[in-house]
Amino acid sequence: MAECQLNEFWRGELDLELQSLDALWQQLQQVDEQLEKVAQQDEQVQLLQTIPGVGRRTAEVIVTALDNPHRFQNARQVSAYAGLVPDQRQSGQTNRLGRITCRGSRILRSALVEVAWVMLRYNPWAESVYQRICGGQKTRKKIAIIAVARKLLVRCWAMLRHKQPWQDNTPSLNA
Repeated sequence: MAECQLNEFWRGELDLELQSLDALWQQLQQVDEQLEKVAQQDEQVQLLQTIPGVGRRTAEVIVTALDNPHRFQNARQVSAYAGLVPDQRQSGQTNRLGRITCRGSRILRSALVEVAWVMLRYNPWAESVYQRICGGQKTRKKIAIIAVARKLLVRCWAMLRHKQPWQDNTPSLNA
C-alpha cells in the first residue's frame, strides 16, 4: 500500500483483498479436511453414503438434522419435521392441501431436493417414484421431486434407525 501512487491505490487494496481471500480458502480447506476425517469415522454418514447419488455432505446434513433417529415414532413425524408435507386447510367439509409447510431446516430440504434431482440419473428407485408421480406431465415435475425428496428422507431415517445399508427393491426397467 505504501508503494502505490494515489491513482493506483486500488491495486494495493485489490492485493490485500486477494491475500485475505487466499487465507479464507486455506481455512476452508482445513475445515473440509477435518470434516472428511469425522465423516470417515461416523458410521451413520457412512451408512447413508451407500445410497446411489448421496455424497458425504448430503449425508452429513441428513445425519445432523435428524440427530437421533429414534426420537421419531413414524415417517409422518420425520416428514413434518423437515417441512416436506403439504399445508392442510380445513373448514367444514372442505379440505384443501397446499404447498409444503417449509417448517424445519431449509438446508435439509434444499439438500434433499438437490440430491433427488441427481438420483434421477443414478438411482432406479428414485426414477421409478418420480415417473409414477409425474406421469409424464410437465406441470407435476416439482411435485414429483418433492415427493422423491420426502421418500428419500423417510428411507434415510429408516436406514439410520435400523442401521442397515441401502436396499433397492425396484425391479429393473430393462427386464
